[in-house]
Amino acid sequence: MSRTATSPAAGTGATAAAGPAGRRSRRPGGRRDAAAAVVAAVVAALVFLVVRRSLIDDAYITLSYARNLAEHFQWGLTSYRTANSATSPLNVLVLGLGTFVVRDAIWGLGLVFVLLNTVQAWGLSRLGRRLDLAPGAGLLAWLAVALSPLMLSIVGMEMTLAVTLLVWLVVSAVEDRVVLFGLLTAALGLTRLDLLVFPLVLLLTTRALRRRVLLVAAVALAASLPWYLFSWLALGALLPDTLIIKTGNGVAWGPWSFWNGPLLYYRAYETATVLTLVPAAVGGLALLAWFATGAWRRAAWRGMGPVAALGVAGVLHYCAYWQLSPPPFHWYYAPSACALILTAVLFLGRAAAARGQAGDEAGTADVGPQWSTGRRVVAGLAAVAVGALLAVDIGFLVTRPLPWVQSVISTNWATAAGYQAIGDDLRESTRGQVVGSPGEIGTLAYYCECDIVDVFSDRGAIVPLVEQREREAGPVMRAVLRVNFARLDRDQQPAEQTRALVYTPGPDAGGGWPVSSTWLGPGSFRLEEVEPNG
Repeated sequence: MSRTATSPAAGTGATAAAGPAGRRSRRPGGRRDAAAAVVAAVVAALVFLVVRRSLIDDAYITLSYARNLAEHFQWGLTSYRTANSATSPLNVLVLGLGTFVVRDAIWGLGLVFVLLNTVQAWGLSRLGRRLDLAPGAGLLAWLAVALSPLMLSIVGMEMTLAVTLLVWLVVSAVEDRVVLFGLLTAALGLTRLDLLVFPLVLLLTTRALRRRVLLVAAVALAASLPWYLFSWLALGALLPDTLIIKTGNGVAWGPWSFWNGPLLYYRAYETATVLTLVPAAVGGLALLAWFATGAWRRAAWRGMGPVAALGVAGVLHYCAYWQLSPPPFHWYYAPSACALILTAVLFLGRAAAARGQAGDEAGTADVGPQWSTGRRVVAGLAAVAVGALLAVDIGFLVTRPLPWVQSVISTNWATAAGYQAIGDDLRESTRGQVVGSPGEIGTLAYYCECDIVDVFSDRGAIVPLVEQREREAGPVMRAVLRVNFARLDRDQQPAEQTRALVYTPGPDAGGGWPVSSTWLGPGSFRLEEVEPNG
């Protein structure tokens, strides 16, 4: 038996660089990749036109940061205060650049969204050629992710950027591009720290990368260190404040946490949840088959190790969040879901590939495409399965009133248009005042451009929360928190509010702003005076 088959890392097959993935495919590359990129650009532009009015509240937090960065060169949710509540620094920087170019944050997001999806499709098409997948498998993999209800519901969040980086991380592993792998590792850490599980798994299971682990680490550290130094010195923390904000508000979710969150979303958004979970589950089953059959030992599956590693990392990411048990924010499920969906379609692409397996099994050169009866059946079934999924996804997208006014998965109290109406009214009526946030702040802050405050925008309000979390944490987590917030000015006080925006569920009883959402139903907001020191 070969050393590759018995290696501890062989479980994903990523060490097997020989075979189809170890040499350049003879298929024409540039034109096919360019065609995939063009299709993705057109589809992504149409998708953005459909969803741009339905962005969730947390997406507007990022957009507010991006606009303040582009217009005022300030890191903060509002232009009144510096803050550190942007979970994804790299996403803010990228969107800030897009905002600077087009002079509008929402259309800047549109530009970035189209470009990132174009690069995604290009990378997946390139990956399909390197791995000798069935023609078009890369583009189908991109469509399966881009059109999933979950991804359509979190446009503006960091996951479009994250998936793009993950795709090229796999490409760099397949092509043994060590420096690129290190740069992408740094970018993933700056996109969201938990995403580092993906390069870690690929690094451990890919022989060429493992041999040069010091170079990978050096490149990743050199590329990311400038931001962390800036954040620690200028913002008072190495990591964003959402480290404690997003992990400490589970009370509002009652019995629901990350582990049973899928059931919550199934009850609220049955179709959208099923269309997201089913292809991810297929990816999980493909991984089980990969391990159960020892597929990495077979020439027919040679080179698919990095794709299997991507799926394994998605499972580990899910398990890690399960153990941490944060609130079930729906975008927390996106890394695992997207990794498994990509795994499913790319594995089907290999199963359906027209390859000269007789030559491969004998260890000789390819003897050319051979379509056996069995291979035709597999190819047909794979095409039907992916085609059916995409048809249902597209039907789900276009059968709703266009453009969308609310995402198909949302936990917000009001639509973006409802919050915009309130923000427009607050812009003049609260000038010179400090307004307390009702609990959702992103869209309100974006449209009112006023001094609206809570833990996301007011650094003084984060201090009591930090100290509470330190008291409640165990010894290890307490040490981590103290190092992270070592430079936080703990003497700063929360802003003194003069007015507060209050949300009341149920039909509006009179006055205020009536709103409605698919999550909470009808409700209303009203603006109240706040007594000094009250």
